[in-house]
Amino acid sequence: MYGLNRKLLRTLFAASALGAGPAYAANDAMLELLKVLKDKGTIDEAAYEALKSAAQADDEQNTAGQAEVKQAAQTLPKIETKGKLEIATPDGDFSWRLGGRVHLDGTFASDDEGTLNRTAIESKADVRRARLDLTATAWRTWQFKVQYDFADGSDQGINRGLRDAWIKYLHKGSTPGVLTIGHFKEFIGLEEITSSNDISFVERSMLSGAFNATNGRRLGVGASVAFADRVTTSLGVFGREIDNSSDDAVKLTGRLTVSPIHAADKVVHIGAAGSWITDYDNESFSANPRPEFDASSSARLLSTSIADVDKAYRFGGEAAVVWGPFSMQGEYQRIDLSRTALTTEQDPSFDGWYLFASWILTGESRLYKFEDGVFQNPKPAGIVGKGGWGAWEVLARYSNVDLLDGTIGSGEEDNVTVGLNWYPTPNLKFMANYIRVLDISGGDFDGAEPSAVALRAQAYW
Repeated sequence: MYGLNRKLLRTLFAASALGAGPAYAANDAMLELLKVLKDKGTIDEAAYEALKSAAQADDEQNTAGQAEVKQAAQTLPKIETKGKLEIATPDGDFSWRLGGRVHLDGTFASDDEGTLNRTAIESKADVRRARLDLTATAWRTWQFKVQYDFADGSDQGINRGLRDAWIKYLHKGSTPGVLTIGHFKEFIGLEEITSSNDISFVERSMLSGAFNATNGRRLGVGASVAFADRVTTSLGVFGREIDNSSDDAVKLTGRLTVSPIHAADKVVHIGAAGSWITDYDNESFSANPRPEFDASSSARLLSTSIADVDKAYRFGGEAAVVWGPFSMQGEYQRIDLSRTALTTEQDPSFDGWYLFASWILTGESRLYKFEDGVFQNPKPAGIVGKGGWGAWEVLARYSNVDLLDGTIGSGEEDNVTVGLNWYPTPNLKFMANYIRVLDISGGDFDGAEPSAVALRAQAYW
């Protein structure tokens, strides 16, 4: 009889598990069913009590098993693979994240004849960036990162090697702050400190290439603090780039940003930054910016080197607004050089600026990271492969850099760029730019107006 009751119990358990609603556990529903069967006389009192006891025993065993599973789950690491690869402890105190990026570029250039020389720009295809990085967080307040670039762009003046290599202390609270030591980006230039994954055009503007480090990073120590969810301040002391021993100048650099509005689809950003630069290692200043498309170091249109430089003052302003799918961003930067007593020549000043506008046709907005004062790619509302079209963006930029002061320097260049960006998923981006040099005044390529089409396919995680 008991064996029969056990078989009946299993049958009833299966039936009750399938038919039980969300308000009942499986065994609760079965006990209700047993009571109905007893009341209708289908089973007698003895069978009812035996089946009831067996069900209750099973319930206790299941409860104990669930507790063991829950306890075991609390000790297992959390693994996140949606758009990233991160392993973290259940309490979030420790995490390890593996990141990377691949940028594949193609440039189709058209030369032009200047009054003195013809430009020497060549069409080319490159693996522009191929980086892997590891970021670790310990006790929620310490962070470490190392990033290595495997792409070899030696003809562009960029060698494979370390990019980010730093240690951070994260201060939480009403005025969050970060103390950073290592090789990281200097606190100047909105476009320059924006990740290469998130820049709006294939190349940063001539402004960034003229007055900033080749990779935007230098060895140093710096601190950043955010106030009242409106203001950020950053100050740091920087030395040379990790792979450039010829530039040992000491730079004291600070940045201030104000963002009275930074909602999901509306942002207002204003900033200013400046540097005091001294102890130039070889007492020379050099600027060799790309013409806003990939060109080897020997084919740049403006190349300036000023000797007998003692110190310099660099400052700039930045502003940006995002209003739904519409966005505008602009910057101005200037550097004043102070010559040593060895020369009687004037102290030259150089400057540059750009302004761009973009419209995301599919309605998304550029994202904003307030604590860092930078912008990020929009996240497409519809994913390609999941029934969506991704996000589509059209944009245009006008830029100028003036590396000629009187008779000192190499010239002035004006460019215009129009572009189309496609974001099929949050981890993929395809870019197409047409760049036209409107005018070059002075220097070896005075009067030349070359152009190029620049393409990029990038993946990042």
